[in-house]
Amino acid sequence: RLAILVSFAWLGEIVDLGGLRARDAAEALTARGLTVDSWSGEPGEEVLDLDVPANRPDCLGHVGVAREIAAAFSRALLPRPAPPPEQGAPAAGAVDVAVEAPDLCPRYTARLVRGVRVGSSPPRVARRLEACGLRSVNNVVDASNLVLLETGHPIHTFDFARVGGGAIRVRRARPGETLVTLDGVPRDLSPGMLVIADESRPVALAGVIGGASSEIRGSTTEVLVEAAVFEPGSVRSTARRLGLATDASHRFERGVDPDGVLAAQDLAVRLLAELSGGAAAPGLVDVGPRLASPRPVRVRPVRVRRLLGYDPGVDAMREALVRLGIGVEEAPDGDLLARPPSFRVDLLREADFVEEIARHLGYDRIPLAATSETVSPAHDRLVEAEERTRTVLAGLGFHEAFNYAMNAAGEDELAIADAVCVL
Repeated sequence: RLAILVSFAWLGEIVDLGGLRARDAAEALTARGLTVDSWSGEPGEEVLDLDVPANRPDCLGHVGVAREIAAAFSRALLPRPAPPPEQGAPAAGAVDVAVEAPDLCPRYTARLVRGVRVGSSPPRVARRLEACGLRSVNNVVDASNLVLLETGHPIHTFDFARVGGGAIRVRRARPGETLVTLDGVPRDLSPGMLVIADESRPVALAGVIGGASSEIRGSTTEVLVEAAVFEPGSVRSTARRLGLATDASHRFERGVDPDGVLAAQDLAVRLLAELSGGAAAPGLVDVGPRLASPRPVRVRPVRVRRLLGYDPGVDAMREALVRLGIGVEEAPDGDLLARPPSFRVDLLREADFVEEIARHLGYDRIPLAATSETVSPAHDRLVEAEERTRTVLAGLGFHEAFNYAMNAAGEDELAIADAVCVL
């Protein structure tokens, strides 16, 4: 599980919360498998401490959490503001993107934003970031963090003037290459690690962290916005080998929405215009093989009834799936053909869809079933003697120490000796 902080007021900008309290949202999310450990703050401004299961990367942003609230309370998602008009020369004439490792990067998009003025963010932005556990850096970096927190899709911003030749090459690292990352640490790259390079050198570790050479500075006026999809195993391997764990790597290694790059880019352009005065160049540079639309999965009502232990009815099954954004068609034989939305990368098998039905209808509806057999441990005189001895020793004031059960032979001898000395 990954813990995130969610702003209730921010959710209210994405989904109609009319009449709902933070407590209502917290209870509904917890009942649906997204445990809210606590919430705090003034009414309407609460921050929810949310535990997101590893198989639900779609909920690692406010939009995903808002979708769950919309499904739980039959509320509508609110339209998001459109990005401002594009200006100037097209991005395609300035940015040269090539994906040389399509197996590790199914999609790479880039936008160019000109006329940026780097400075401090407004207090409201700093407060919003701090409420969600991040600190304000500058208006451009803050914009990228706001995109991450809202959409759950990490983006990266480069100082375009420091990207050699205006070239972006998504490729594997070569022998002997190094990169000084944003934390100021020089890192030796292993061949095979996926990097974002310019015409001559790596400038970022794909899906993990950017490089210091192309970071946003006070002098930055042109920003290249990256929103991409990286193969989870590649990101996980790079992060582990370098001992790096970032907000971006946590999300990429769990899987991101392949179509989420579009929403992330639109939001980034809008925020950069609002916070830094920049204007996007016309056109989205969009490179890489397209992922095929997921094939529908057959969901058999008889299988749903067997796994849930009760019959919710086919209409309720269908409605539950539709409310969760899942496309549903009915097969001639009465089975349901379920097609997951692009943001639900975890829905692969029939059992996954059955769980979604159970989640939405309520786990509390699953009936308890008593076993027809009584299971009792076999009589063991040695175990019985051990239990008597334990009871007698406890009555004499002794304390029992439970040591690790998976220690190698001899590793617990010191702990046993210490226990004997205490006694």
